Amino acid sequence: MGKHISVIFCLLALLVCSCNVSTVPKDFTYKYSMESVCNFKVEFQLDSDSSYVIMRENYLFDRFEGKHRPVEKEGIATKSEFDEFRKLISDSNISKMEDAYGLTDGENSDNAVLYMVTLTQNGKSKSVFINAGTKQHFPKKFIALIEYTNNFINAHVKP
Repeated sequence: MGKHISVIFCLLALLVCSCNVSTVPKDFTYKYSMESVCNFKVEFQLDSDSSYVIMRENYLFDRFEGKHRPVEKEGIATKSEFDEFRKLISDSNISKMEDAYGLTDGENSDNAVLYMVTLTQNGKSKSVFINAGTKQHFPKKFIALIEYTNNFINAHVKP
């Protein structure tokens, strides 16, 4: 009977520990974009090897000046940056979110700021589209992911 209790205790301990393991697999791609149609677009991609690409375009000023000057930055996230992204991606539960928020509210306009978050893992992609003007409340961990992504972009691409 004592052996059975030990085995059950070990199984329970393994189950509890496995709940804290990241749900983001080793191979994944996280994409984020923020766009105001005809004004600007910012794109970010982070791959599971810690490499990232940031692209910024200012459509309004480029059109005004008659030039096309996208800014592109590639690099490797530090271990702490990558670990923070991985944690936030895992905690945000993108795969459980709806596909779109605020796109059918009837308040969409050409100047609306639209966000898109895509997580690709295990050969499957989940995209979430958000109109910044939506009244929808999002989980704190998802908001933390968006804030961290924007801060990362701002820190790595100077205007």
